[in-house]
Amino acid sequence: MARFGKLIIFSLLAFASVFTACQQQGGNSYLRTPRAVRFKTVATPLVQRSIARLAREVNIKVRIMPSNSRQRRGARRLNPAFITIHSTANHSPSSTAMQHSRALCRGAFTNRSWHFTVDQFMCVQNLPLRETGWHAGTPAGNHNSIGIEMCECENKGHNHFRTWDRAAKLTAVLMKRYGINLRRVVPHYHWTRKNCPAPLLTNGRPGPKWAWFHSRVDYYYRCINQGKSNR
Repeated sequence: MARFGKLIIFSLLAFASVFTACQQQGGNSYLRTPRAVRFKTVATPLVQRSIARLAREVNIKVRIMPSNSRQRRGARRLNPAFITIHSTANHSPSSTAMQHSRALCRGAFTNRSWHFTVDQFMCVQNLPLRETGWHAGTPAGNHNSIGIEMCECENKGHNHFRTWDRAAKLTAVLMKRYGINLRRVVPHYHWTRKNCPAPLLTNGRPGPKWAWFHSRVDYYYRCINQGKSNR
């Protein structure tokens, strides 16, 4: 009888471990705060700014998609807990932030929508910040995060670093506005293991380049937060 009891206990423990593993692979596990990204703090002296000034540096143009567009149907109220970073994977010379905005407004992306598109010159807001978009590939990502797309257009004189740096400034502004921790600034990879944003991943996964992006976000956040990080 004692042996039978031990067998039951072992079976229950095994079931519990399998159940825990399943929980970690999906569902709400992605809503847990990821482990901190290790990076070297930017040594450049801080240039103290107000959040309004940094937002002006981002150069945000507001072009909200039509309220009756297919992509906005069924949208939920968004209470942002994460910021998800993407890249467009569109290398056309004309694939700027404004061109992506026009395409969204025309309904060219039938099953996708996101909040901001960033290039080296500007940032275009496509959705209200209290409304969910379709960008993360999972309900958890869509319902809990602001989506930022970074342009990858290839044309004469285009500077990808400036695009990434502008995206870092925008991310810092959003972190401050919504009280979002830096650890919850995540790549699209976080939600679906997709190689996105490809230019900032290493062999398809977060690595040194992603750590560099976090360091830029942290720098700009400290510029608007009296030198203090939010890691």
